[in-house]
Amino acid sequence: MIQFKVNGNSVSCPDEKGARLLLNFLREDLKLTGTKCGCEEKACGACTVLIDGKAVRSCATALKDLEGRNVVTVEGLGKDGGLDPVQQAYMEYNAVQCGFCTPGLLMATHGLLNENPNPTEAEIKKALRLNLCRCGTYPRVIAAVQKAAAVLRGDEAPSYHPLDLSQPGSFIGKSIPRRDVPDKLTGRTKFYADYDFPGMMYGKAVYSPHSHARVLNVDTDPAYRVPGVQIVITARDIPGQNIHGVLAKDQPVLCDKRVKYIGDAVAVVFADTQEAANQGAEAVRVDYEVLPAVFTIEDALKPGAPLIPSPENGPNWNAYMAGEKGNICKETALRRGDVEKGFAESDVIVEADFTTKPEEHAWIEVDGALSAYDEHHKLTIYAPNQSPFADRDQLAVVLGMAPEEFRIVHLPAGGAFGGKTELTVHAFVAIATMKTGRPAKMVLSRKDSLRTHPKRHPYHMHYKVGASKDGKLKAMQMQILADGGPYLSWTPRVLEQGISYSTGPYFIPNLDLKATGVYTNNLVYGAMRGFGAGQTHFGAESVMDMVAGKLGIDPITFREINGLERGLPMTTGQILTDKIGIDYKNTLKAVRKVADEKLRPMKARGKYVGIGFASGWRSVAGGLGPDENAGATLELLPNGRVSYRIACTEMGQGSHTSLCQIASEITGVALDDYDIVAGDTDRVLFGGGVMASRGVFLWGHPTMHVAEKFRDLLLIKAGEKLGAAPDSLVIRESRILDKKSESVLLTLAELAAVQKEPLLVEEDFMLPKTCPVSPNTNEDGAIDPKEYRPHHTVAYNTTAAVVEVDPATGKVRVLNVTEVCDGGQIINPDAAATQIEGAIIMGTAYGLTNDFKVVDGVNVNDTLGKCKVPRIDCDPQTMEVVFAEAEDPTGPFGAKGVAEIGVLTPAPAICNAIYDAVGVRIYDLPVVDHQEEIKKALQR
Repeated sequence: MIQFKVNGNSVSCPDEKGARLLLNFLREDLKLTGTKCGCEEKACGACTVLIDGKAVRSCATALKDLEGRNVVTVEGLGKDGGLDPVQQAYMEYNAVQCGFCTPGLLMATHGLLNENPNPTEAEIKKALRLNLCRCGTYPRVIAAVQKAAAVLRGDEAPSYHPLDLSQPGSFIGKSIPRRDVPDKLTGRTKFYADYDFPGMMYGKAVYSPHSHARVLNVDTDPAYRVPGVQIVITARDIPGQNIHGVLAKDQPVLCDKRVKYIGDAVAVVFADTQEAANQGAEAVRVDYEVLPAVFTIEDALKPGAPLIPSPENGPNWNAYMAGEKGNICKETALRRGDVEKGFAESDVIVEADFTTKPEEHAWIEVDGALSAYDEHHKLTIYAPNQSPFADRDQLAVVLGMAPEEFRIVHLPAGGAFGGKTELTVHAFVAIATMKTGRPAKMVLSRKDSLRTHPKRHPYHMHYKVGASKDGKLKAMQMQILADGGPYLSWTPRVLEQGISYSTGPYFIPNLDLKATGVYTNNLVYGAMRGFGAGQTHFGAESVMDMVAGKLGIDPITFREINGLERGLPMTTGQILTDKIGIDYKNTLKAVRKVADEKLRPMKARGKYVGIGFASGWRSVAGGLGPDENAGATLELLPNGRVSYRIACTEMGQGSHTSLCQIASEITGVALDDYDIVAGDTDRVLFGGGVMASRGVFLWGHPTMHVAEKFRDLLLIKAGEKLGAAPDSLVIRESRILDKKSESVLLTLAELAAVQKEPLLVEEDFMLPKTCPVSPNTNEDGAIDPKEYRPHHTVAYNTTAAVVEVDPATGKVRVLNVTEVCDGGQIINPDAAATQIEGAIIMGTAYGLTNDFKVVDGVNVNDTLGKCKVPRIDCDPQTMEVVFAEAEDPTGPFGAKGVAEIGVLTPAPAICNAIYDAVGVRIYDLPVVDHQEEIKKALQR
């Protein structure tokens, strides 16, 4: 027997199991699921544990190497469920977002401090470099490690203390620690892969090896000969329609006619163990007839090109989906004024082409889901999704069931960034459970995850911009060509959003803007943070600097001259009125101050240091016509706690805490007294997906309304018990007080104890109606300008970047990124800043190093390690987030969303800074592809 200790407890395993990995033993045998699996290749660090005090990757450690050793997991930190000094420091610095990577980071931190009690920042980065955090909490992790080290050395005392929230008016605008963080720090948060129901089956899909082929035959008999295989699902086993899609149903669940990319599945094997499922999937035999494929936009648009869309897989086809437009999947355009006249009036005209590559979400938690029948024998699908009700509607078609006949339950997502708005394996596990009656789970391998789920669209953009010598923009022509992949996904909406914000936040009187999405046999392209606008910001903000440079005008001044302000039309033609918050020019003012005081002095570092600027804007919530509604429920429970039920899902953005702050501001209920039920379609009111930076913006409204009614109901019931007028009472920290004397009269628990009926209030809310964008930007006034509202409101930012270029190598180092963000009234500043810091890191990597390659339909980056996910030693070296707060009249307590705006501007700001430093203009991302070009330019 192999004997060792885990968290102080003696454990053992037979010698013949010695080759088994420690990660699997911890998770499967000991049920210590705080240790995560994210990559299977020692690339992510989520599986880090301590072995004899040293940080070790458990995914690469065999049990046979543990004889007599001591293993500590995240569950072994702290005492009696409390937080140890390292966990307290992570809590204090809010060094947690989705939390999937957090246990590994904590264990790596302990390993470092065990060996080096006083590490430098460089030593911290070196020690934690193998621990990935896609949410981008790195600056806060470094600060937390430094704090924990000081506490453990005895140089400092722990300084985390909860805020005093006992006074009224103390919730909005306060950096309240997120309510989900303690469980994430201790490993108690359960992600979908951490659940293991009795009788669970495990699944493995059979994917096409071809980018385009006809399916001739699927032979599942060999799979059934593998011991442990229970069922093999193919297209003929689907009880409803074999079709799904977020905007239109055009993607088969399982292909039986054609496969159009390497992420198309033809069968799924479920077995008693994952190993048996894997073997069964390998045993399935599929006969294909390989068909000609197209991998470039140019080839897809050629006459006679293989036609990718077709009506063979289902109904509801439009002209684009049926191939009546060839391989074009979306065309959209915006026009205003007379661009030729505008160019004729221009003293300077700049014309340029820009390209961007696909981008992988690279969340550390891979895609997956599980299903089972609940205690009422109702089919239930559990998943880390962003849109539970939308998922339910799509699955209803596939399963042949009414939406109310089954249930979707959201589980915490280990990163999402827009990519978990679509179905992946949800139908597979549901059908397996329906066919067998047993629970089913699928956890995709990283390789399968990378080939299947949608990526950010690659763009080719052509810009032509004219301006007069006084700096005023006169005209813009712009065209986007986007690779749409083999299925529609979100492409139409991505292009509509992309074109709407393709000009930058500027007034340009004459516009001719076009966008075209094209089907190819590459990977699927869909929703990712920024949703079509990140690519156009790179083009627009680069060309703005080019125009300003030709005119000899300072780039900030140029933006001030042309910046949008109240009374002017946006790109869509929507007029900026007093009903839409706008604080764009204040972001310029703040950035100028930061640049003058802090950034320009950095140019003294050397000859090849440059400063660049870029402004961003993006809608908050979706707009463009579809209804956007959500509901909220508050109920006083028998124990005096309050059940708060919403469809708003949690992915680490902190919406639940901010929404509780809104509720408590009105109700007086203590923040810790809410029991949140989120994203359970049987228990919450309908709500749309958590996307488009609308979590707080959308759910904040019904939360405000339901909180007012709930507070009034509580005061009425308290008044009845106390014989007092409701308006003589006030609720504070879940206690009923006399308003004048502030003496405590009753607790909510005492009030609940005397109620004979539930005290429950529900509220539905619909955001004001929006409309599709008018192709002529409503220039003809066909819609009343007061009613022409494609978007609800807009968030703005301006970014400054400082770069240093190494003349010997051409390598670019980003010294600083500062973002000034107009996010309306910030409900929780620390949580919002954490999101924007992560967006800065993501946006910087998108510009500098993102190198996701798809060659002949196959992703070259087929492991997490090859995806070049930013690590803790990534750029920028330093960053700062500044809020230009101004209450937005459309938002709850004046709030807007900030999750996406921060990712749009680092790339163009960095590219503009490179030009400022060395005179080399970057037209194609990423920058790393141009190191040789930069080096040669400097040598000249």
